[in-house]
Amino acid sequence: MIRSAVAIWKGSPVIGEGLVSTSSGVISNALYAAAGTSTGGDPCTSPSEMLAAAVASCISLMVARESVKVGLKPDHVKTESVLTLEEKKGRWEITSIQLQISAGIPEMDEEKFHRAIRGARARCPISHALKVPIKMTAKLEAVTHELSAV
Repeated sequence: MIRSAVAIWKGSPVIGEGLVSTSSGVISNALYAAAGTSTGGDPCTSPSEMLAAAVASCISLMVARESVKVGLKPDHVKTESVLTLEEKKGRWEITSIQLQISAGIPEMDEEKFHRAIRGARARCPISHALKVPIKMTAKLEAVTHELSAV
């Protein structure tokens, strides 16, 4: 599997902005800037925000996959990702990523759920590509389905 993207930057590093697109077309000419704010006031993203989204989406997918492997049937998996970017000695560094995972799983089996979380962490290709400390917390949520009267 090969994935690709194209980014075009215009202007100086401080006040410039760019456009980024992915080969799938899902992201098409999305405006981005270094600090996540466009000079024109338009909403935009940043490379670090896109990385936070990539980690969150990959972990959610991996938790769902690993849950099925251990015999759970997830209704949903939600991952919130907080990426910390700090300037150190004139250089920007990603110093940490904090993930808050919650999953709605009808079976409510904590042991299997945490086994799935460990498996997801071990198998997430996005987080493995990073040399950043990633901290995870996970919460299992009850799922209730309303029965409709006919």
